[in-house]
Amino acid sequence: MISHRKGSAVSNRQRPNYDTELVRAISNLVCVLEEGRITFINPAGAEMLNVDSVKDVLGRDFADFVHADYADLIALGIEAFTEEESGVPLKLRPIHAMPIDVLMHVRELTEECQLETQAFMVECRDISNYIKASEDARKREQRLANVLGTVQDAIITIDPKGKIQSINAAGEKMFGYTKIELLGHNVKTLMPKEIATEHDSYIDNYVTTGEGQVMNSSMESEGQQADGTLFPIEISVTQMTEGSQRLFTGVIRDITQRKKALQKIEHLAHHDSLTGLPNRNLYMERVERAVVRARRSGKPLALLFVDLDKFKPINDNLGHEAGDIVLKTVAERMLQCVRQSDTVARIGGDEFVAVLENLDAAESAGVVAKKIINILVEDVDVGNGQLANVGASIGISIFPGDGDSTDELARAADEAMYAVKEAGRNNFKFYKDVKDKPS
Repeated sequence: MISHRKGSAVSNRQRPNYDTELVRAISNLVCVLEEGRITFINPAGAEMLNVDSVKDVLGRDFADFVHADYADLIALGIEAFTEEESGVPLKLRPIHAMPIDVLMHVRELTEECQLETQAFMVECRDISNYIKASEDARKREQRLANVLGTVQDAIITIDPKGKIQSINAAGEKMFGYTKIELLGHNVKTLMPKEIATEHDSYIDNYVTTGEGQVMNSSMESEGQQADGTLFPIEISVTQMTEGSQRLFTGVIRDITQRKKALQKIEHLAHHDSLTGLPNRNLYMERVERAVVRARRSGKPLALLFVDLDKFKPINDNLGHEAGDIVLKTVAERMLQCVRQSDTVARIGGDEFVAVLENLDAAESAGVVAKKIINILVEDVDVGNGQLANVGASIGISIFPGDGDSTDELARAADEAMYAVKEAGRNNFKFYKDVKDKPS
């Protein structure tokens, strides 16, 4: 989309000298765009746009001189046409003069001129005299349709009242409506209710003040399809004028897949890839928040350190694939023993932890620990007719009696767990029952 950012254009000192004798002699419009604004135009171009001086054009958006019929096309961004070697048909709108049909060629200048900002040279040749009746018009429209047809983004143009003036094929597909169903209807049809209620006031505010968060930039929002399905979108809007009427063209991108990819990355960053349980990082975040809640509610919080017994022989004798099956089974079985509001995490190779909140009594943690031990000793089918068996040594610390911080609770649960192992394994102990005993 053609847009500009305040202060992004290069200075005169940095800009190459485009005003050469050759360029001045060209009869076509030749101009240079930096961030969508005209920073140079030759005399023939100024004459074509019907201005008294090139100074009347410099600094203005190129889109200001493009006919509104081509709003969808120009909204793609000038860089989209650099690959069109044969040129792109366009209609220019000179100042106080009839529109002109031109053939536009675009070439990027940024690298060859060593510019710090993206710049393009645009050449427009007047082809008004060569446009003949309906056949040439049909070819131009077909060309435009072909260009827009390759775009996967929805391109929608609305008037200041929010009524849809045009929508491309990608927009129809994205939202599940036909063009006939949408033309003349308010664009709020494509928005969830909470966003739609703010839309009219947003447009009114921009028309009145010229200020708008989404204008000439992009933002994430939410769209609504014909069947009511909501989906995440990225939208950017530019303004065009046709006479005294303003039109707004939005380019809308469905970012569902992008969001899913980000969610997957976020999940992998905080969860164990084998079991799907929270990893050590997420466990630390959750237990710290759990301590804060327990301190506020006054109800006991239990921390259970679970270390598997007889796990190493499974890896050694049956292989790591069998070990992975056992670890995933352990995770599934531990989740069966706790509430959905509790946390089960894998913090090491065969080390797990459970965070139990809002307990009626500290002793309730022992009931959960016993359930975990009983279910973990059941055989695990690791394939090929082989069975594996593990046990669990569990140490339990209680907030606030065994510690007032996550570190203190972790040390206490760890000490209790090692006491279980020294006493014969496959059991559980509370820290309060081992802390005063001599080592």
